[in-house]
Amino acid sequence: MSTQPIHDLVAGIVPDGFQPVAVDLEAASLAYVAEARKRDAIARYEAAVPMVMRLSDWSHPSMIANAEQIRRVLDHQVTHRGLLLTGRTGRGKTRSMWGLMRRLSHEDGREIRYYHAQDWFATLQSCLNFGRDDARGWVDAVARRPIVFIDDLGQEAIQTARSEWALSWFMRFLDIRVSERLPLYVTTNLDAQGIAERGASSVRGDPMVRRLIEICEPIKFV
Repeated sequence: MSTQPIHDLVAGIVPDGFQPVAVDLEAASLAYVAEARKRDAIARYEAAVPMVMRLSDWSHPSMIANAEQIRRVLDHQVTHRGLLLTGRTGRGKTRSMWGLMRRLSHEDGREIRYYHAQDWFATLQSCLNFGRDDARGWVDAVARRPIVFIDDLGQEAIQTARSEWALSWFMRFLDIRVSERLPLYVTTNLDAQGIAERGASSVRGDPMVRRLIEICEPIKFV
């Protein structure tokens, strides 16, 4: 076996004056992971958002009437509280929320999970397998996602949630997000007894709405 020094073996291969460049492998790995997460966030947004929702006519009269509400949504900065947008259909709630989600995914690379309310409760229902309740794993996993957006929490979803079983799991979902200080974003056509105007005092008898107010800042669209 040769005992020739290593610098002699590479002589003629490495140019004279070559200086090795130090590479911060940890920083490079973190940057790669961040970029991968951003690509995944953008892909999820593109897959979830209908094309019609990506091109919004903010000059429409119904949008102009809610210009201040839309601005508050688009300028929202993520904290432990999300947003609860209430009001009638066609006022810009979902469109402005998708605009916010686009910024959070495309610019910030944040991980977001999107659910139509009926899909959320349908998936929950599918966790009942031949009488066995397998909902805990799914609910706990979804509840711990960094950002969750539930669109159109309307009458049908509320009626589904009113079953004791479904409501208990939805309450667990909300409780986990409260305890983990994770934001939730919700749009609904329900006025919920004026929750966006009067706060929790007006809905003392509704634990679900009270919890939503605790985790979300209500914004009423007119």
